[in-house]
Amino acid sequence: MEITLVDVKDLRPHEEIKQKNLQKMIKHVEKIQGYYIPILVDKDTKTILDGHHRYHSALQLGINLIPAIEINYLQDDSISVKAWQGKEEMNITKDSILEAAKKGELYPPKTSKHILQSEYPEQFFSLQQLL
Repeated sequence: MEITLVDVKDLRPHEEIKQKNLQKMIKHVEKIQGYYIPILVDKDTKTILDGHHRYHSALQLGINLIPAIEINYLQDDSISVKAWQGKEEMNITKDSILEAAKKGELYPPKTSKHILQSEYPEQFFSLQQLL
């Protein structure tokens, strides 16, 4: 898996965020002056699969680019999705996630949990590299 820099304007969230977590993320990014952990994105639709708080922190901080791993979501069998505990009644599928992002009808925070067969790499990108 390769980390690339993606324009935040091209990205589509599929899930809402928790404001308290966003504020913590903004403080963390400001403290370390960058990002270590990339977001996970569908290559075709630019739907954010993991990293909504990182994405929103980039928007709030006026950052143009964000580190991302782009995957072929529907074709990649090494990634699966399920509902977080307590939200099992929601029928969460890869297709429903892409549809939510496309329509802008976002799921509540922490609805979907993506499971990867391997951990994705971390690499530091400074805010200066991303502006």
